[in-house]
Amino acid sequence: MMISTLLVCCAGKEPQKKFDANALERHKADSSETPSSGTSGVSDDFILNPESPEMGGYMEVKVNDFVVILDASGSKYLPYSGKVKLRIAKDVVKRLNQNTPDRPLFGGLRRYGFEAGAWSKKTALLYGMTNYSRQDFANSIEIVRWAGGKSPLALAIDAASDDFQLARGHYLALVVVSDGNIYQGDAVEAAKRIKQRYGDRICIYTALVGDLPFGRDLLERVAKAGECGYAITADDLIPDDKMKDWAYDIFHRGDRLKPKKVEKRVAPAKPPYWDLDQALRLKVQFELNKWDILPEYYNGLDRIANLLAGKYPEVSIEVHGHTCNIWTEKYNMKLSHLRATEVMKYLMDRGVRANQLVVKGHGLDTPAASNKTEEGRVANRRAEFKRIR
Repeated sequence: MMISTLLVCCAGKEPQKKFDANALERHKADSSETPSSGTSGVSDDFILNPESPEMGGYMEVKVNDFVVILDASGSKYLPYSGKVKLRIAKDVVKRLNQNTPDRPLFGGLRRYGFEAGAWSKKTALLYGMTNYSRQDFANSIEIVRWAGGKSPLALAIDAASDDFQLARGHYLALVVVSDGNIYQGDAVEAAKRIKQRYGDRICIYTALVGDLPFGRDLLERVAKAGECGYAITADDLIPDDKMKDWAYDIFHRGDRLKPKKVEKRVAPAKPPYWDLDQALRLKVQFELNKWDILPEYYNGLDRIANLLAGKYPEVSIEVHGHTCNIWTEKYNMKLSHLRATEVMKYLMDRGVRANQLVVKGHGLDTPAASNKTEEGRVANRRAEFKRIR
C-alpha cells in the first residue's frame, strides 16, 4: 500500500524537460510527410520556431487549405501597363503556384465571369477541392483563356465558402486576384459572411490588378472584412522576393509583405509672421554710387509690400542702407540713407503706410563682406530689412 502510494506521487511529478533540437527536426519531418487531418489544428497547424526573435513568434502557423479566386470577367480584356489585365491576373496566380510551400496542401482554383460563351455558370471551380498538385493547379490556370461577362465576386466568395466545407485542416486562406471592377453583388458583405462562418480560421488576401481607385478601395475592404490577411497590388508582387514573401504570408499567416501603417505626420505650426520673415530676407543690391532700385528686385519688394499692406498692417519694419568703403565716410553715410529712403518710397507707393517703415543709414560701418575685394565691395552696396513690431 505504501509502495503504491509512493509510486503514484512520483508519477504525478513530471520532470522538467530540456529543449531537444533533434526532436524538433524529427517533428518537422513527420509533419511534412503526413497530411493534416482533423480540425483541431493543434499538432499539424503549428510548428515550433525557437529561433524566431519576435516575441510571441515561437509558434509558426501552417495554413494547408486554400482557395484562389481568379477574376475572368469582361474588364480583364482592358489593358494595363501594356498587357491585357487577364494575363497579369493569371501571371500572379501562376507565380503564387510556383511559391507554395513544399508540404501537403489541399485547395482549389475558382474563377468568376463568363468565358466567351464557354461557360454557363457565373462562377466555377476549375481545380479541387483536392490534394494539391503544383502541376495540376498550373494546368487549371491555363483553362482560363477568355474573359467576359459581369463581375459576380460576391457569388464566387459565397461559393468558396462552401468549398471550404471540404477542408481537412484548421486554418484557411482565401486569395482573390481581381481588378476590383465589381458591379454585381456586394463582395464586402460576402467577405463578412465567410468570416462569420469560419471565424478566426480564415484569412483573406487580395491582389489588385490595375490602378482603379474604386477597385483598390473595394479589395481593401474585402481583405479587411477577413480581419487577418491584407490587400496588395499586382505591381507590388513583380519582384520575385516579394512574391515569395506573399506566398509565405498566405500559408503561414505572416506579415512580411503586409503594408505598414503610415502615421500621418502633422507639420509643426509655423511661427507668427513666418511668411513675412521669409520675404524680409531679401537683400537689395545697388550699383556703385547709385541708389536707384534695379528691376530684378521688384518682385521681392512687391511681396514685402503686399504682406505689410494686406496681411500684416500692424507690423513695422526697419530699412537699413549700407555702402562699400569707396569715398569718404560722410559721403557714404548720405548714400546709405538715400538707398534706404528709395526702398521706403517703393514700398509706400505700393500701399505700405509711413508709420510701418523706419529708415536707417549705416554708411560703410557694417560691411557684410570684406572691402578688400571687388566681390566684397559689391556685396556691401545693399539695403536690408528687419521686423521690429
